[in-house]
Amino acid sequence: MARSATSSRRLKEKEDRKERILAAARDVFFDVGIRRATVDMIAARAEIAKGTVYLYFPTKETILAHLLLEGLDTLNDHLSSAFYSSAQLDGEARLRWLARAYYGYYVQEPDYFRLMMAFDRGQFQESVSAELYELILLRSLRGLRWVVEAAQQGIREGKLAPGDPRQLAGMLWAALNGALVVTSHPLRRELVEQEVETLYAGVLDTMLRGLRARRD
Repeated sequence: MARSATSSRRLKEKEDRKERILAAARDVFFDVGIRRATVDMIAARAEIAKGTVYLYFPTKETILAHLLLEGLDTLNDHLSSAFYSSAQLDGEARLRWLARAYYGYYVQEPDYFRLMMAFDRGQFQESVSAELYELILLRSLRGLRWVVEAAQQGIREGKLAPGDPRQLAGMLWAALNGALVVTSHPLRRELVEQEVETLYAGVLDTMLRGLRARRD
């Protein structure tokens, strides 16, 4: 019994230390940015030795990947809530709800959104384990699943043109994400001469018009 209690206590201590490192990393990444953040900064914020950080996370990118999983979980909560809240609507209307939920995530969780964009660049796949990368991919696909299901509904109802709902969902996500990325940069926002919400709504309307089934 004593050995079991000791083992449980040590396990809890390890989990607590891991969460402490992630909390510190979250603060550092969000405060100074991903490029400027270092493991030294994270260790200092967590008030532990740098070597201890490496016992739990072998690279800075591994820490970033774990924070990204947190962000993806939050995004999936937004999307699943929008999907089920719009259960009585047609497929196109549900796509609009999901698009609004994604925009809401962008507004409410800007730091996590930036982490998502950072993960899309660079050599992150080579910097994390295959298992961790696969987990991130699965979490990402889980969010896109709601868009695919709404697209399937729209095609089934005859409101959207026949086609592969996965391709439709991918095109819609790419267009909306592009609008957010472009307007996140001050210079690019000046080039398009539109605020983010206006551009986002316009891109959504344009995409959905193009995806509607033609009426002969």
